[in-house]
Amino acid sequence: MNPLHSPATSQAPRVVILGGGYGGIYAALGLQKQAKRGHIALSLISRDNYFQFQPMLAEVLSGSIEPPHVVNPIRRLCKHLDFHQAEIIGVDTKNRCVSVRYPGQTSDHTISYDHLLVAVGSGSDLTMLPGMSEHAFAFRSIGDAFRLRNHIIGILEEAEVEENPLRKQALMTFVIAGGGYTGIEVAAEINSFVKEAAKSYRKVRPSDVKVIVLQAMDRILPELTPDLAAFSHRILEHRGIDIRLKTLLKGATAERAILADGTAILTRTLVAAIGSSTNPVVRTLSGEHDKKGRLVTDELLRVRGLENVWAVGDCASIPDLVTGGACPPTAQYALRESRHVAKNIKAVVSGRQPKPFRFKILGVFVPLGRFTGAAQVFNLRLSGFVAWFLYRTYYLYQLPRVERKLRVLIDWNLELFFRRDIVKQEVHASDAVARAHYEEGETIFSEGEIANRFYIILKGKIQISRLRNSHREEIATLGPGEFFGEVSLLRGGMRTATVRAVTPVDLLTMDGTDFRAIASTSKQFNEMIEETIRRRAQMPPQQHR
Repeated sequence: MNPLHSPATSQAPRVVILGGGYGGIYAALGLQKQAKRGHIALSLISRDNYFQFQPMLAEVLSGSIEPPHVVNPIRRLCKHLDFHQAEIIGVDTKNRCVSVRYPGQTSDHTISYDHLLVAVGSGSDLTMLPGMSEHAFAFRSIGDAFRLRNHIIGILEEAEVEENPLRKQALMTFVIAGGGYTGIEVAAEINSFVKEAAKSYRKVRPSDVKVIVLQAMDRILPELTPDLAAFSHRILEHRGIDIRLKTLLKGATAERAILADGTAILTRTLVAAIGSSTNPVVRTLSGEHDKKGRLVTDELLRVRGLENVWAVGDCASIPDLVTGGACPPTAQYALRESRHVAKNIKAVVSGRQPKPFRFKILGVFVPLGRFTGAAQVFNLRLSGFVAWFLYRTYYLYQLPRVERKLRVLIDWNLELFFRRDIVKQEVHASDAVARAHYEEGETIFSEGEIANRFYIILKGKIQISRLRNSHREEIATLGPGEFFGEVSLLRGGMRTATVRAVTPVDLLTMDGTDFRAIASTSKQFNEMIEETIRRRAQMPPQQHR
């Protein structure tokens, strides 16, 4: 590994934050003054170079807010820290360093710390149920919202020309698995957006729209108080949303959501607001974990069992000193936790005593679609436009940077006078199977790189070589119909040889994840690969032609 920083021996203690979400960003904002003054050396590591404002994500889905307006570039948001856009590989709490890998680089680097804040949030695992990862839409990122929006508009276009009434009914049925905060937000936005958009189609009626929420528990919104959850339930049903409590999802296909009782719902749109999983970084840490895999902290937000390691947000189980139990994984709590942990880190660094985290929530807001919401402020319950306005005002105030506030405010004002857009903007991701072309002498991959693709030669020749005792040894020359790159994918992870084009070469390439999936499930394919590996190993160099 290459150390980016020597061990933290300078006078300024090094504070490293893992994660660019709510917990990480607001803690960084609370520590920026100390970093600017040189009292601490502050670093933040995140896979993305932007901060995503999660409470407004559902409005990106409906087109109420433009996608770029709910994200902030971290380098502009947090100017007085050392930002690293990188994948977090692991944490060595004994030597107090974090291993990271930067995009496009083949080796890992280390970043040392005196205090570590873990704020990596939680992940999404849809593999728990058959067909979910293939056919359900996740809803965690700006990309998820954008893809789902395009899909819904495409569904409306299909429904416009569909003659079969049963198939049309399936097209206009939208199923949301999960009745938590995210699931309810998504269901409400889909319901209002599709009914409004349907008015622009001649053969699609708003009454054709059917939104179904599947909730395994006996009530929706478990993050909220029972009375406010029941209040929201009544409003959603009044708006035409079908909420099915104590209903478990068993799996999914391309055209149906399969329930645990054996029945199925015909649909082309299944949104998964379930499947929350522990971040891999959290699993590797040796501190105390709860049943859900989250890091257990004390009331000061320190991770139990680890020295100078703190945790906030979805990845942490934090004692709630007001109501008992653990703090709920909501944006309001994450924001308060991150600000408080910043104060406690500053206190410890300056030799003062940190204080216990205590937060009593004063108000709760639930957006229920366009111009409608539910709210409880102190003991007052509100619904309709007033609740919706309070919700927007509160989160607009919390949105970082004046520029983004103004952009969102403009979006909202335009929405008051104009209908939401129904333009489908196609953005195609890179194909798992794709073509590639290299000219003579170009390197396809080098020894020591991370293996991520499998290659089949369509035209031309390639040469495989390996470094031996400071000399490059030519191993093989391959031509059309032959393949390479399989050994590192199956047995290692790092490339064991260098491949370059001998002539202009056309290749068919396959993503490494898909290649391993085929190799592990197809006996004939796996046997063919293994036989080729054995045959090549027995041949002397330069005879693999």
